[in-house]
Amino acid sequence: MNISVVIPALNEEGGVEECLQSIRRQEIEVELILIDNGSTDRTPEIAEKYCDKVFVKPDYSLAELRDFGAKNAEGDIIVTTDADCIAPPGWLAKLTRAFEDPEVIAVGSGFRPLNVNLLSRFYCWISPIMQRMGLFQGANMAFRKESYQNTDGYNSAKRAEDWHLSFNLGLKGKTKFIRGAYVYTEVPLNRQIEYPGVIISAIVLIIGLTTGWLNFIGFGIGYIGSEAFTFVYRYRSKLRRSHLALIALVIVWFLRSFMNYSEWLLTIGTLAGILCYHLISEDLRFILEDLKMHKVSNKQDRSIKGKIKNHLIRLIGI
Repeated sequence: MNISVVIPALNEEGGVEECLQSIRRQEIEVELILIDNGSTDRTPEIAEKYCDKVFVKPDYSLAELRDFGAKNAEGDIIVTTDADCIAPPGWLAKLTRAFEDPEVIAVGSGFRPLNVNLLSRFYCWISPIMQRMGLFQGANMAFRKESYQNTDGYNSAKRAEDWHLSFNLGLKGKTKFIRGAYVYTEVPLNRQIEYPGVIISAIVLIIGLTTGWLNFIGFGIGYIGSEAFTFVYRYRSKLRRSHLALIALVIVWFLRSFMNYSEWLLTIGTLAGILCYHLISEDLRFILEDLKMHKVSNKQDRSIKGKIKNHLIRLIGI
């Protein structure tokens, strides 16, 4: 059984070496492939020391990076993880042992947080629930290459390319959740907030439906609707959706005298939910990526902006 490990990466200088070392320390020999998304730091340079293949694809989406890696892998079994993950001893053996059963075509496992707090623990606790339903995550899953080639691969959706693939694999054969084959990962703040955000917005929607508060109903619809939309939205864009939502919110706010009050409340609530979701899922992610780049930079930035970034790095624990 030949195994290829495929890792997408972007500006992971701070942790990619530890990730690659942890894979090379596994007792199983693997083909190690890293596909870089156009990093501006030393990620590709570090990867060259450990990987059998390093590709640089700056204009690819995450789904395209994973797809390219899978297609260029030579192993019978393709394992995927992320550049900010660290594999404990025995991880690879536990994850791939299930393929001794010829009917198993895909497996997945869970995570343990490197940055331990209540929210990161909650994220790592709820993630296996989805995986037991057959929705594996690209940071810790494996599949047969032959089975992969019999699907449409990773789709071009903005998000959930791993869920899309594992769901389609599940339609074609047996999939399995491996309880003990976890990896350690740094759970970013936007990910920590993701599941609680959906739960809270659902509660707000239920309260709104129960009490008739239209702004609550609108907020729940806007937030949950935005979450659902990102899983089917297939077109890449540089537009910041939070900016569009904010502009629309301001316009509707000043149109109050021209709208039915109930419609105005519902619209304001919906736009507020859309704005809140994209602030968490996109803007916060961009901020965290910028802070991560600032941390690994060798430049001593003594400006006010640099000092603010340093304080945020310490506060968030990046």
